[in-house]
Amino acid sequence: MDIQLVVMIVATLLLVALGVATLMGKADWAIKQYRRNSERYNLLRLRIITGAMLIIVAIFIPFILFYGEHERTFAYIIIGLVVVFAILQETWARRR
Repeated sequence: MDIQLVVMIVATLLLVALGVATLMGKADWAIKQYRRNSERYNLLRLRIITGAMLIIVAIFIPFILFYGEHERTFAYIIIGLVVVFAILQETWARRR
């Protein structure tokens, strides 16, 4: 088995596990501390956003390996997703 394939599988599984643990509230350390402890943010919404981001990025990782000629496109998609989730953290997860 190719070492690159093993690294991709391990990275994908770790990100999915961390995303699920964050959604369940068991990995709050994955959320930035100043947001987690702040009264300005809704912790449940932060968990949803962070967990979903980790799982969605983990889903794109195997595509980078199998469609190697489009790796730059997948990198732009992942960067775009991270930006969207950062915006969601600053808008939807804030208390009003």
